[in-house]
Amino acid sequence: MTKNQKMKIDSLINALPKNDQSIYRDIAEYAVKLGYTPSQIKNVHGVIVAVAFSKNKAGRRLLKISPHESTLSLAFFASSEYSDHFHEKIRQDIDKGIVCAKKCENCAGKYTYDYSDGRKVHRCAIHSLVRISPIGAEYVGEVKAMMKIQDDFWIKQNR
Repeated sequence: MTKNQKMKIDSLINALPKNDQSIYRDIAEYAVKLGYTPSQIKNVHGVIVAVAFSKNKAGRRLLKISPHESTLSLAFFASSEYSDHFHEKIRQDIDKGIVCAKKCENCAGKYTYDYSDGRKVHRCAIHSLVRISPIGAEYVGEVKAMMKIQDDFWIKQNR
């Protein structure tokens, strides 16, 4: 990790509530380990509102952490299995109206939610980051595994 990356992560983590700091640090540092670069996202007033983790080689954004809202958003559509917590977060996005606009089966990636009434709804990967917070320490291992799967998918896709 470069000195600049460490400074951005430290600044981000220090702006988070104490109970989220170790969880988010572990995830942010893992993103850097995978080769993702943290970059600060500022609002029109120049205030840092989030830190995004992107990789030029993958050409994608994997993760975004917003300290003011204490939120973590993640791309994980390449993962075929994940716990109910993450499945529920996909449903929440779909219920907000973030669905597949083309309704095609040829997407570069998508999230799917199976409703109890038999409907299967897709959420486009074009809106690839899903807000997954709040999360506890029990989900860190799963988040890191999904990050690795997503990174491998993008790297393979860009070959």
